[in-house]
Amino acid sequence: MFEFSLQEIVRKLIESGFTQAQLAERTGVSQSTLSRILTGECADPRLSTAQAISKFYITILTNSKA
Repeated sequence: MFEFSLQEIVRKLIESGFTQAQLAERTGVSQSTLSRILTGECADPRLSTAQAISKFYITILTNSKA
């Protein structure tokens, strides 16, 4: 099984074409928090933040394989 850091997941989502604003809207995580995760300023985010981003990432992966 693959394991990625939250920073890597956010980076992959942005590389796939999502903007930080779009990710914020779709995950409920503020754009400033997403930016801090990307830059490494937020190395230990809240569990709810990690869950929201991970859930969205899994949804995107699942839909792209369908």
